[in-house]
Amino acid sequence: MKFRGSGLAEVRDHKCVGCQVMLRPQTYNEVRNGEQLVVCESCQRILYFDPANELKSEPAGSQVHARKRVRPKSDAPQAWFYRPDYGDEGEVLIVFSNSGGNSTRRVYEMHSGRQIGDVLTREGNYRLAFPEDMTDSTIRLNGHWDESEMEEWSAELPTAALDSLHADLRAAQKEHRSGHKEHASSAAEHSTAS
Repeated sequence: MKFRGSGLAEVRDHKCVGCQVMLRPQTYNEVRNGEQLVVCESCQRILYFDPANELKSEPAGSQVHARKRVRPKSDAPQAWFYRPDYGDEGEVLIVFSNSGGNSTRRVYEMHSGRQIGDVLTREGNYRLAFPEDMTDSTIRLNGHWDESEMEEWSAELPTAALDSLHADLRAAQKEHRSGHKEHASSAAEHSTAS
């Protein structure tokens, strides 16, 4: 505070507003969670997150999902899934990648984006190699990032990828709920017609 005029700096668009330095994804997520005191590695200011300033960029993404949700391709070389009941971890995001007759699996904690466990590789297509991960409660998500890009992420999803997956999950759940309402109303019409 003595050298820079303020000991606090807002975090906006993955940057410290005080020094305009991009934050690591883990640091950005920690500031957004607000569970601990986080200091900018560059300017040493205490960082804070104001969700009101971040929401200005969300309507563009929500307009994309206002129309019907694009379905993920079933034969895509990469598949993202949301699973609400993954052992002790609870809600997770799982990504499978098929390449050269093998498949890999990465598991990320749903809210923080931190990787859980190691990357597993097995022989065959992911549906055959990891059948234990495919339950009735899993929801297929839209998302594709190059394997080299995912290697750079190391042990945590970048916030942009995490936000994109969360938005698609909300759209999938909304679509699922509206599908159930339509099915229930058509079933009620059939029963009253009988």
